[in-house]
This record gives sequence, C-alpha cells and structure tokens, in this order.
Amino acid sequence: MRYNVYLAQVNNRFGDQAFLPYSVGIIQAHCQRQPEIAEKYQFKEFIFLRESIDHLVDRLDEPRVFGISCYIWNWEYSRRLAHAVRSAYPECLIVMGGPQVPLRSEDFFRINPAVDILVHYEGEFAFADILRESLLREPDYTRISGISVRGEGGDCIRTAARDSVKDVNQLASPYLDGIFDALMELPYRWNASHETNRGCPYSCTFCDWGSAVFTKLRFFDDERLTKELEWFGRNRIEILYNCDANFGIIPRDIGLAEKLAAVRKGSGYPAQFRPSFAKKSGPAVFQIAKVLQEVGLQRGITLSMQSMSDDCLTVIKRRNIKQDNLADLLNLYRSQDMPTYTELILGLPGETFESFRQGISRLFGAGQHEGLLIYLCELLPNSEMATLQYRTIHSVRTARVPMLLGYATPSADDVQEYFDIVIETATLPFEDWQKCFMLAWAVQCFHCLNVTQSLAMFFWTEFGLEYHAFYQELLEFAASNPELLLGQHYADTVAVMIEGAGGAGMGRSVTGFGELMWYPEEASFLGLITSKDELYSEVRAFVDRLVSRHRMSVSDSLLGDLIAYQKATLVDPFTSAEARVHLRHNLPDYFGKVYYGESPQLLLSECDVTLRGAEEYNGDLHKFAMQAVRYGRKNNHLRRRSVRTEPSEYGH
Repeated sequence: MRYNVYLAQVNNRFGDQAFLPYSVGIIQAHCQRQPEIAEKYQFKEFIFLRESIDHLVDRLDEPRVFGISCYIWNWEYSRRLAHAVRSAYPECLIVMGGPQVPLRSEDFFRINPAVDILVHYEGEFAFADILRESLLREPDYTRISGISVRGEGGDCIRTAARDSVKDVNQLASPYLDGIFDALMELPYRWNASHETNRGCPYSCTFCDWGSAVFTKLRFFDDERLTKELEWFGRNRIEILYNCDANFGIIPRDIGLAEKLAAVRKGSGYPAQFRPSFAKKSGPAVFQIAKVLQEVGLQRGITLSMQSMSDDCLTVIKRRNIKQDNLADLLNLYRSQDMPTYTELILGLPGETFESFRQGISRLFGAGQHEGLLIYLCELLPNSEMATLQYRTIHSVRTARVPMLLGYATPSADDVQEYFDIVIETATLPFEDWQKCFMLAWAVQCFHCLNVTQSLAMFFWTEFGLEYHAFYQELLEFAASNPELLLGQHYADTVAVMIEGAGGAGMGRSVTGFGELMWYPEEASFLGLITSKDELYSEVRAFVDRLVSRHRMSVSDSLLGDLIAYQKATLVDPFTSAEARVHLRHNLPDYFGKVYYGESPQLLLSECDVTLRGAEEYNGDLHKFAMQAVRYGRKNNHLRRRSVRTEPSEYGH
C-alpha cells in the first residue's frame, strides 16, 4: 500500500493560459528520486487552478499528506483550502510552504489550527524529510530543521534553521523527469517558470529576496538548463518566466539567451520570454537583449530604479544604475529599436511628494517616455520593511486592500485575496500620498500611454515647463471641469484611490473590453480611447488654458499642428495602423531629436506625414486592449511612428 500525497500551488487562469506549478513540481521531482519515498507514497494530480474548494475536496482520494505552496496571490485561498481538507480528512498531515509563509510565526497555528507544519525558505529537502518522518510509528517533526510545528494548544515550535541547498543540481528537474507530462494533455496554453540560479546579492528592504538570507548565487548546470529550454520549445510553452532575481548578472546568461533564441527559431516557442533583468544594466544585458530581439522575444528591458531619490534609496538599501548614465542607456536601446521600461514604487520610506514628482520629471527628461510603470508599495510579510522595528522607525502605515490580479479571468471560487499597501510614511503623509497617486495616474495614462506625450515634451523643450508641472496642471483642469470626459475620469480615479485606501479594491473593468480587471490608468485610457475626437477637443481646451496662464508665445497654427500630430500618433482600435497628417511644422524631426535628448529646431515646413503603428485592430476592442495596452504598453505599441515625410502639394 502506498499513501497519497497531494501538492497544491494554486493560481488564476488568464484566458486559456495557465501556469505549470513549478515550485511543487520540483519538490515532487526531488521526492520521487528518493527510493524510500517512492516506495511508500504516490503523488496524485496537481492542484493548480482556483476553483470551488468544496468541489476540489470532493475529488480527493484519502490524502495522507497535503502540501500547499503559498504566495501573495493565493494566501487566503490556501488557508481556506487547508481548513476544508482538515474538515474532510482529520488525520491528514497539512504542510504549508512558500514565500507567504511567515517567518515570524509565533501565533500562526492559533489563527490557522488546520495547519500542522510550516516550511521556511527552500522546501525540497524539508518536505522529503517530513514524508520520511511521517512513516514512523511515532513521528517527531521537531527533529526536522527549517520548519515550524504546531504544538499543544496551538503553540509554535520553531526548529533549527536549515542551510540553503548549496548544490542545487541535487534537485531533479520536474520538466526533464516527466512530472508535468500529464498536465500537457490538458487544453491550456501553458506558462512555465525557469530558474537558472538561486540567490540575490542585493538586500532591498521591500523585497523577500532582500532579507539577506541565501544571498550567494548558486547555479544550475548548463546541460540541465539547455535540456529544459529544449523541453519548453517541444511542449509549446506560451510564456516562459525566468525566475532569476537578476538575469544577465553573469556572462553565462548570454549563452543561455542564445540557446533560448535557437529553440525559439526552431520551434516557434516559447512565444514570449519574461525575465527580471539585472538591477544594473551592463553590456551582458544589452547583448542578451539583441539576441532576444532577433527572434521576437525582447518585450522590454528593465532599467531599474524604484525611486529617483537618493535619500529613499538609502533607506530601502537599494543600489541602482547611476542616474547620470540613464539617458545614455535609454538612447543606446532606442537606437537599436529596443523598448525599455523603468519601475517606480509609490510609498517607499524616505520618499517625499517633492522627490517623487521631481523623479518623474527626471525620468522623462532622460528620455524614458513610454515605459514608466508606477506600482503601489506592497508590504510583503517576510521583507525587512514588514518588521515592527522598520515600520516603527519609518512610521509606515498600511491599508489592507483586495488584491487586483491584473488581467486574470474571474474564477469560480469566492475567496478574496488581499495585500497591504503603504499609504503613509514619516516622509510621505497620507495627503501627499494621495497627490502622488493622482500624479502617477496622470503620467501613466496620458504620457506613457501617449495621449499627451508629445505635448508635454514640447512645453518642456520650448518653455522649460517641467513634466510633473504639466500633468499637475492637467489634473487641475480635469478637477475643475467635472462635466468633461477628463473630469469624469479624474473623479472616478479619486474615488478608486479613496475607496482603495479605505480597504476597497482598485481594479476596474471597462465596458466593451472584456471581463478582465484593469489598473486605474489603463481603465481610464480604455474609456477615453473610444471617444478620441471628444478627448482631443478637451485636450485642446486644456492646452489653450495652459498657454494663456503661462503667457507662452505659441501661434494658433503651431498649437493646431501639435494637437493634430499628437492625435495622429496615438494608436486606437478603430483607425488603420497607417495614418496621414498634414502639418505646417517639422514635428516628426523635432520630436525625433527630443527623444534622443538632442536640441531640436522648430521650423515652418508644410508637409504630409505618414505614420505607422505596429498592428491593425479593425475595431476589435479585446485585441486592442490585450496587444496594445496589456502587452504593448512596454513596447511603444500605442505610438505610431513617422515613416515618411513629404513636402505638401499645398506648400509654398
């Protein structure tokens, strides 16, 4: 007789795409190579999609051990699942692991009495030890290192720390050992996770990796990685997620990228590749980007920042690209037609409203116009930032908010996930956090998604109006005109912000664009793009007021050209990918120089300009939302580019 083991790593479905449960897969692969475990246990089917927990438990077949891998996006579901399994099978041993399992677990078992054991950090060896111990007549799990055990009355018994897996090649590959073969028969387009090393040399306080534990890099062998890449091609993996903390940090990664490119070229798969690039973008990252671009796998290089404030970076223990080098890097990648993106985090300790808005202006001034993504600061339970000492020193206040799982397909279960967002610190009062939130919404919706990008660039270049000032004036215009489209979306976003800070969800669905939930700036953009003519009538009114207020000398002819050019460059779902616009000024050449940080010369030049976008959408709102906004916002898919400028037949 063999005992049944179930492993759960629950995730959302994204349309017809699903994630292979890699974390529990590598645990199963390791355990099945241990003869004494393989002889006594059989691993049942994976639990990997959110569904009705009652229906899930009804399918179980006498589980002896039930392991759950926990993440921020499945934590509440996992806790509810553990409770349901305990109710149905009181003798089952229930084990939880994963990054969401708290290291500070003193009260955990009193709150979660259904759980027997927590595994801290890496789980392969610990889970195998748990299975072995479970076979004994009187198992004593406190003999196993690296775990917490539920004691009498819900007391937590924390065992000795376990060393990291020094030789990760002791761990079997779930791909190469056939662990996922049965899943590949299911009707999903699969996303896969791939780790080439473990560890991170950085210690950012907002990050789980930043706990300064297991920081030394440990590498999987080249031969194994090559075979896994070939497996991804053969099995038609849709999106391959590289799980390294810093892909491109070592020269070997160039060779891995070349192998991935060869697999893609030969099989057509994976269709997409999503790495987390090295924090300091060097020659290796650039070379990797070129290799991936040649086979259509380069969807944006991270030029990592998180904050532009030196004070903030010191507080969060972050080391970044030198800001003086950012413009050169942006120009290098732009010259090779390689999109880049930069992430900022709103709510980091040490940040102020002034440093936040000045940071945005510096990023745009350096040339990062399309690829700015601003995230809310989430408090991860095992990060340094989540410790009582750190929160006290920096007066960190949080709000518990329903999680926005961007682009996920609604599931059949009724379990709401949550995350804690920072809404106040010692340097950022709540009132200033609100101002930062609205500015972040404005610059992402209107600048990065190309509604007013060229206009803001013009007023900065010609009149020195800082980018943050342009968008603060746009916010003021929208707030003072509630009857306009701009005013309505402003009011909606203020409501989302206030409700979110009070514990409500911040995701929004948009009529006509499917059932997915969108981030606030994306939801506003999708709502505005369907009324493009009305939108630009309002933008013209805003620009007229801006010019008048600042007593700028701009001719009506030039303002008309600027609005017409901006409108023509913005890709929408209804018009052809190719557009023509008649201008009286040399705006394509002018803005081309601005993008590269060069000094442009604005000239009268009667011309007809042909612009071209990346895709034809033919009124397909869902295709537009997915390709141009979800996937394309990092790839400049919302900006038509000038492909031809001809002297106008109406010219002088």
